[in-house]
Amino acid sequence: MLMKDKRKLFKIILWFIFFVTFSAEFAKIVFELNPDYGHKSLQAANAFFWSSLLLIELVMGGLVIYYMANYPPRRLRLFILSLCHFSVIMVLPVIFDDWSWTSLLYPWPHSLQAFDPSTPAVAFYISVLVGFIIVPVITLIWGVKGFCGYICPHGAFFSETYGRVFSSPPARLKKIPDIIPLVYFVLMVCSLVIILLIPH
Repeated sequence: MLMKDKRKLFKIILWFIFFVTFSAEFAKIVFELNPDYGHKSLQAANAFFWSSLLLIELVMGGLVIYYMANYPPRRLRLFILSLCHFSVIMVLPVIFDDWSWTSLLYPWPHSLQAFDPSTPAVAFYISVLVGFIIVPVITLIWGVKGFCGYICPHGAFFSETYGRVFSSPPARLKKIPDIIPLVYFVLMVCSLVIILLIPH
């Protein structure tokens, strides 16, 4: 009973951290796009968001260590996913002092950040290479689970860490993972075509 209570408390804390972090990010985006603010940098909001995000990353790191220690069959997948996730979400952006490197493994869903004019050319080319060539090839050879199961630094990694803490989705939602990758890829292709035809 005590373990169940601790698990419930842990889930509540995680939900709170996520809510606060992404509420701050949403507010930051809204104010930065407000013409009255003239896209001024919101120093406090940025600091708060990234400190909250760092806390989320640290918790996920702890979950990875816990699951690797207690579930040996999942160690390889967790190791690969952790390498992909932490390298593009934390290590490379910190090394280059540029958060646009978070788009490295593929340009979507980072609001097509790879195509932002301020994104370094190297990050852009690698992102396009991965998103439009490597990912489709991996998907053709190993199916959706190839990229989405072992490489994806977002969905797969969250599924293997936070996703294991929360309950499984209802049966009616279980077909969504089969649809989302196709939708993402179609949106990526359409966006690339638009960007090439209407350069900014």
